[in-house]
Amino acid sequence: MKFAKTIMMSAAAALVAGTALNVGVTSAAFAAEVDGPKVKWNVSLWGARRGFSEGLEGLAEYVAEKTDGNFEISLQYGAVLSSNKENLDGLYIGAFEAATFCAVYHPSKTPALGVLDLAFLPIENLEKRRDVIETMYDHPVIREEFAKWKTVPLMGVMLPSYEAMGTGDAPTTLADWQGLRISSTGGVGKLMGALGASVTVVSAPDMFQSMERGLIQASTFPYTYAFASYRLHEISNWVTDGWSFGSIVCHAAVTQDAYNALPDQYKALLEEAVAYAYDYQIRKYSEVDVTNEVLFEEAELIRVPLTDEIQAAVQGAAQPSWDAWVEAATAEGIPAQELLDAVLNAASN
Repeated sequence: MKFAKTIMMSAAAALVAGTALNVGVTSAAFAAEVDGPKVKWNVSLWGARRGFSEGLEGLAEYVAEKTDGNFEISLQYGAVLSSNKENLDGLYIGAFEAATFCAVYHPSKTPALGVLDLAFLPIENLEKRRDVIETMYDHPVIREEFAKWKTVPLMGVMLPSYEAMGTGDAPTTLADWQGLRISSTGGVGKLMGALGASVTVVSAPDMFQSMERGLIQASTFPYTYAFASYRLHEISNWVTDGWSFGSIVCHAAVTQDAYNALPDQYKALLEEAVAYAYDYQIRKYSEVDVTNEVLFEEAELIRVPLTDEIQAAVQGAAQPSWDAWVEAATAEGIPAQELLDAVLNAASN
């Protein structure tokens, strides 16, 4: 859903609010700025509230405030409605109105969205990532892919750039990465493989146990929030410092039926709410980084610098990983090069 560029209360609404105050209204509740019927959307999420979900928290807060609670977006955590790998299927059958999903958990379901998960894309910050996501949501191929699952995109669930955290001796040289058992997904996972690591995919809720049992030695995650959210710093010995491998994009989608049933004023409100939600998530990531860095210092994690040797290996693997994705996606009938060019163009503007 294309987010609005600005958020502004109309002059008429401001005048009404001011008049109400002048005539001595003392009730704690004020008339809704956006009038409409009672609507409730249940949103399927996994895990607990964390940086990943703060954008949706901001979205829910915004629409509830503007409608005086008439439009309720109820965030259902802990996979109580569906598992993280089955949210798209739940949306398809209408089991709930909205959900988050990550294409890397089931790449065959939404292969075109994989273009946003390529490593080392020239996206320098979360603000630019937001712009790229929203641009791609308007691309007809991406819209068609959402439609295949009877959904429309609501907003991107942004993740900060990835770092690696793990147990055992810190991998300070390229040779140390050879055979390192690491959980990593998408384009970042391909880069880990290019470094010589043995790459697998473990879902986020299972990561702590897998590392604690020694099934894997390390993982790549958005820094800092995801490592702290899943308490990986408590069992780890080291963390990469400023490697910025890239990121993946998860998505919040709404069923077509739920979206089409909204009155026009609620659809317009969602445009405003999405803009607010992106800014809200970016701000929350900045706040939580301060807290998490303290936790990492207390855990005495060894900081692994990006050496010239490793940087050259990573950069040398980036373009081939893009080329490999284009080749594979094109073989599936997806205009992959067109999508990659659209991402690179959006990132450069």
